[in-house]
Amino acid sequence: MSDEIETRRSVALKAADKCIKVLKERFGVKEAFIAGSLRGDTPWHDRSDVDIAVEGLEPGRYIEAMEELWNLIPEGIDLDLIPLERLPKHIAAMLKGEKKMDEMRTFRELIKGEILNLSRIVSQVEDLLASGIREPSELELGGLGKYVHDFYNGVERIFERIALTVDGDLPKGERWHTDLLRLMEVETENRSAVIDHELGLKLHRYLRFRHLFRHTYGYELIWDELRPLVEGMSELFNALKGQIEGFLDTLEHEGV
Repeated sequence: MSDEIETRRSVALKAADKCIKVLKERFGVKEAFIAGSLRGDTPWHDRSDVDIAVEGLEPGRYIEAMEELWNLIPEGIDLDLIPLERLPKHIAAMLKGEKKMDEMRTFRELIKGEILNLSRIVSQVEDLLASGIREPSELELGGLGKYVHDFYNGVERIFERIALTVDGDLPKGERWHTDLLRLMEVETENRSAVIDHELGLKLHRYLRFRHLFRHTYGYELIWDELRPLVEGMSELFNALKGQIEGFLDTLEHEGV
């Protein structure tokens, strides 16, 4: 770890301790603690954020808490406040240390958790399509766009974990999102390819849409452009899930 990244981590730790104090004293939470890469669960890097797990945050006060804590976080570092009650039980147990695992076991469990999150998104989209929707309302169109946006977010989180834990680093530069996707298609010194090129091409369309979604208003979305991504999500997810699980099996057989 470079001196710059270590300094960033030290600053983040101090800010996280202040956040935890506020959560306990001002919001009366039952429990709050540092999680994720800042705790050492996964490698800390130059884009890592501050993950704080919390239990007992009063319903309806999440945004208020985020606003309060955000003032304590240094510029250039993001904050992720994670209510344990909203997580699958095995993930919550892992974060609380009730389920002891080494780094690679943690890595696999986190990827499985992301796959579960993706399956929930796909299930919601499938239910809406099964309802016979033909021409979504402006509100429905915005919701579907958010699901497509979130779907690629989950995919990218999986790829980030692989790049950090197995390859040891993330791509740099303004095009790092695209470079990360391309990296998953190729074999590296430490691993085989994660996905094939055909799947990479399909995922690239979701990456490009995510960029569009972040830089446009919901009412500007066009159904004819969004529809192929929505209708193709289920098949794409099944292909991705199969290739990710195959990759994890290969790592295990190789003793990684």
